[in-house]
Amino acid sequence: MSETIEFSQYVVERLKQAGVKQVFGVPGDFNLGLDYVEADPDIEWVGNANELNAAYAADGYARVKGGLAVIVTTFGVGELSALCGIAGALAERVPVLHIVGAPSTKLQSKESLLHHTLNLPGSFNTFSTMSAPLSCSQALLNQIPPKTPTTWTEAFDKTLSDVLEQCRPGYVEIPTDAFHAKVSTEGLKQTLPHPHSAPPPESVAAAVSPQETQSSATSSLAAASTTAPVRAPSDDVTAHVVEDITQRFKNAKKPVILVDACAGRFGMAGEVRKLVEGCGIRFFETPMGKSLLDEHHPLFGGCYAGANSLPAVREEVESADFVLYVGALKSDFNSGSFSVNIDPKITIELHSFTTTIGYAAYPTTDIRHVLPDLLPAFQEVVQSRAASPVGGESVEQKVKAGRVESIVPEPKGNEIKHEWLWPRVGKWFADDDIIITETGTSSFGLTNVLLPSHSTYIAQILWGAIGWSVGACLGAAMAAQEDDRNRRTVLFVGDGSLQLTLQEIGTMLRRGVHPYLFVLNNDGYEIERQIHGVNAKYNDIQLYDHQLLLPFLAGKSCPTPYQSYAVKTPSELNELLESEEFNRPDKLRLIEVYMPRGDAPQGLVSQAKLTAEANRQL
Repeated sequence: MSETIEFSQYVVERLKQAGVKQVFGVPGDFNLGLDYVEADPDIEWVGNANELNAAYAADGYARVKGGLAVIVTTFGVGELSALCGIAGALAERVPVLHIVGAPSTKLQSKESLLHHTLNLPGSFNTFSTMSAPLSCSQALLNQIPPKTPTTWTEAFDKTLSDVLEQCRPGYVEIPTDAFHAKVSTEGLKQTLPHPHSAPPPESVAAAVSPQETQSSATSSLAAASTTAPVRAPSDDVTAHVVEDITQRFKNAKKPVILVDACAGRFGMAGEVRKLVEGCGIRFFETPMGKSLLDEHHPLFGGCYAGANSLPAVREEVESADFVLYVGALKSDFNSGSFSVNIDPKITIELHSFTTTIGYAAYPTTDIRHVLPDLLPAFQEVVQSRAASPVGGESVEQKVKAGRVESIVPEPKGNEIKHEWLWPRVGKWFADDDIIITETGTSSFGLTNVLLPSHSTYIAQILWGAIGWSVGACLGAAMAAQEDDRNRRTVLFVGDGSLQLTLQEIGTMLRRGVHPYLFVLNNDGYEIERQIHGVNAKYNDIQLYDHQLLLPFLAGKSCPTPYQSYAVKTPSELNELLESEEFNRPDKLRLIEVYMPRGDAPQGLVSQAKLTAEANRQL
């Protein structure tokens, strides 16, 4: 006879096995399992001001951890509030598990008119149906007969494994009568997958490439996957793909590597670096791939985003005769409104669950299988070339000619402007900082700034939800607390974006984290003004007194030290950034940076024109 434990304890043990130490969300009367989280010494309930912020925080936590994040909400009103954040995690391939506490199976079977329901027949399934397109997998435990409780563990494990393998959100609905039900502990002996580990060849991978068509989820007694299962790669297919790519590399005279978001999601940045260094190949990043590799590496060429790239970067990438595109997510802001001009015939794309070579596709291959095998194959080519050298430009000459440098220009006038701000803060960053930017002036401002070698940069460039960065900053700071390196967390957010989610600064104070919060006060929604409506009132906001925010949110008994600053000139910001006291991450700091309305980074100005033109097309 196997041992049994209560189902809620089973869930907690599984989350700990997946490396989760913090759980985000908002309590509700259907979330009886939170008692088990609070009672466990190894996992902590963070608690958020609202469910949307909790989803954003889980997103930031998962990105910094490189693994699973968990959000817990209550049925109906709670789970719907979180969906924008869950959608962003789906779009940008972030593994977030959404656990929903629901009414008991008995009350649901009677269709009792309960609070948080729609007062409509059959409405108990409405909310899970709404979440289905935003989930890679669902475990709807309310539909499992209570007399077969072991099925609950199988259903939960199936969805949890799908989330980890696919780096996408999953949805688990747990009725109140399941929380305390006794289940077998046998499932806990089964090893969970990890996003950074290649699935075994004999496994079944329920996912396809980033541009795949996703089928809608259907409910089942176990777990419903929202993508059609396909066979994981066989050794023969992988070998053929590696051989084909290697032959193309052998014939190339100007090869480059382009690194994008999914290289990081699936833990392949280290493998790319081995390939770069082992074979002397120039590499570039997309905006969504920033900081995945060392931007101070001599082989780094810059950030490529089609027409929105620096001219030298664009020329080198687009003149290459071999482009290994690793982990592509080809969104408009990530590609200069789809202006990437690379010949498909010379492009190899390594995706999470498929590979394309020119016009051929291998939909059962996996980046985690293919990429590690390229290094020994490419090294044989490089060694062969060294033995029989041919004419042409050496790697050292190319590096010297295309070296990216980060120079802080002299400020023009006595106002803080983007042209000066971003190179200046780029010099201030510490080596292992966690840097979060809001989609807007901040993310565009840092695109062409060299980030420190061991920094982590996160921005929601594809989904682009306004206010995401504040919640994500909380999650990132909580993840940083688990790291013994005492890493700094640095946020850049506009005054408009801040207003949507500033409540989470209160959670930061309550949880005792010490991020640097740079609030860019430029009197409204500058990114929107750049795209359309430069003088429109709909891009205006109510101006807050940001110097009152921290005292207000901290209240009268908060033990977390904090400090606010208001800087209006380059010299004031310089003095602050050079202060030894300021550079100690021993308190939460809010730095209000006054900037002129209408000023924007050149990258945003260029992208705004591209976006405005795309929006005008019929």
